[in-house]
Order: sequence, then C-alpha cells, then structure tokens
Amino acid sequence: MTIRRNFLIGAALSALAVAVAGPAAATSVEGKSICYITAANSHFYVTPTNEGAQAAADAAGVELTIVSEEFSPQTGADQLNSCVSRKVDGILLWPLDANSYLPGLLKAKQAGIPVVAIDTTAGEESMKLIASFVGADKYGQGQISAKQMGEALGGEGDIIILAGQAGNNTTIMRTDGFLADKPEGINVLATVNADFDQQKALVASRDLITKFGDQIDGVYAEDDAMAAGFLQALEESGLDIKPVVLGIGGMKMAFDAINAGQMSSTIMQPPFENGRLAIETLVKVMAGETVDAVVPLENTVVTKDNIGDYEPAF
Repeated sequence: MTIRRNFLIGAALSALAVAVAGPAAATSVEGKSICYITAANSHFYVTPTNEGAQAAADAAGVELTIVSEEFSPQTGADQLNSCVSRKVDGILLWPLDANSYLPGLLKAKQAGIPVVAIDTTAGEESMKLIASFVGADKYGQGQISAKQMGEALGGEGDIIILAGQAGNNTTIMRTDGFLADKPEGINVLATVNADFDQQKALVASRDLITKFGDQIDGVYAEDDAMAAGFLQALEESGLDIKPVVLGIGGMKMAFDAINAGQMSSTIMQPPFENGRLAIETLVKVMAGETVDAVVPLENTVVTKDNIGDYEPAF
C-alpha cells in the first residue's frame, strides 16, 4: 500500500505547497510561456495527450514548447533543468519515475515557476513541490481490475500479468493495486514486463502460452495494446481456450475485441482530455487561481453490457 499512501500524502501536501491567491487575484496569462516535458513525441497514448495539451494552450493564448523525454527519466530531468533556466512561466511535467526530477523541481520552486504533473505521479518529496496532478488513479485501476478478475473467475483461477515498463510509476501502481485487492484464490502464474508495447506483449505471450497453455484462466494486461498482443499470440497458437482478458485505456482495438467477445473489459483513460485538463489546470495556477491537488480522470469500466454508451478514447 506504500505507493497508494504516498500518492495520497503527496497530493495533500502539494495542496499546501501551492502559494496561490484566491480568484480575485487571478491575472491574464495570455502571451506567457509553458514548457511541457512529455513522455514521448510519438506514441499511441502520448501523442493524443500532447495534442490535447496544445489545443488547450492555443485556446488560452499561451506559448507551449514541447520537449520529449523519449521515455528516459534522466533526459526528462535534464530538460526540466533547462526549462527552469529558460525562465518560463509554467512547467507541465510527465514524470517517468519517483526521484529523478527532485533537483529540478527544487530549482523551479526557488525560481517561482509552478509545475503541474500529468498522467503519472512522482515520488512523495517531488509531489510536495508540484501544484497539482492531472490524470487517472492508476492504483485504483489495478484495484478495479482485481475485482473484475475475481468476479469473472468466481474468485479462483490462474492468471498472467502483462505489466508495463519496469520501474515506471504507472506500472508499479497498476500492479500493486491489482495484487493488493485480488482474491486469495487468484494465482499469478507469471508477471512479465512488455513495456506497454503490443509487439513485445505478442512475443512475451507466445512464451507464456507455450509454458502454461490451457492453465491460463485470465490475463491482466496493464494496457489495451498489450492485451491485443496476447490475443494475437493466442490466435496464432490455435489453443482452444478463452481466458478472461482485461485491459486499460479504452482504445478502439479494445472496443473491437470486447464486441467480438475476446476481451472482457477496458478502463477508459482518454488521452486528449488528460492533456487538455493538465494545461487548463496549469494556466489556472499561473493566473493565481486555487486548484485541486488532484484533478482526476474518471475510471470508467467498459464491458459488453455498456459498450454502446461510449466511444473509444483513442
């Protein structure tokens, strides 16, 4: 429960750390500058998030400079220092691990530059220096998935976990939330990091299917792309089993798989909305408005029973 506890503590402390005035002190931010340190330039989830951020910046009349970490926390830490040195008016940060950004965040605090985190939280000490976190509760997504798996399997069964990148906070929270709430009768045969990548999940799933075969009752894929990789490997294998497959993201491929009866569910996490909300939140901080410590995306579960009520998130 450490990650979950740190998330909540960091969120609460960050609210105290934001020295902002009330609405009466709000000022115009038009023409001001924001440095957005994003996880990547080209990625199935990050790209539409970046587009949402750009749309919100254009609407607010602020200058948005996007720099890409390319999934390297060290690169992101260097970029954070560079953004502070450029004396921008605000920073939007996509943390990729717990601790790499702390020195840069301290510099931003000293320079009076507000920082908002998007999609993923950093470590507890780092979150004390961040005005607000905008994104989904990843630990909660793991808890929801554990409940779904337990209900689908009647509380008993053997499953595999297709996890994201090792050391990534999203991976840690989605895994920890699932393991904390899964029924005792759910046995994890193996946990494999497939880096949120469909091709890597395909390769890993081939090995897992060869090793465990019809012993696999369920698959917890920590995003829809990895779920698709497993389904492809299962189809190739010719094995006559139909495990419970859970994903996260709300991708079109997941909607298609749910409609086809290949996946049980996905959890919506709209990237464009995440980017838009993050910039809007940072703009409010820059304007002197009070913001919530956490601006959440709702964890909406999509199954065959309600899929007609939603459109794919991306």
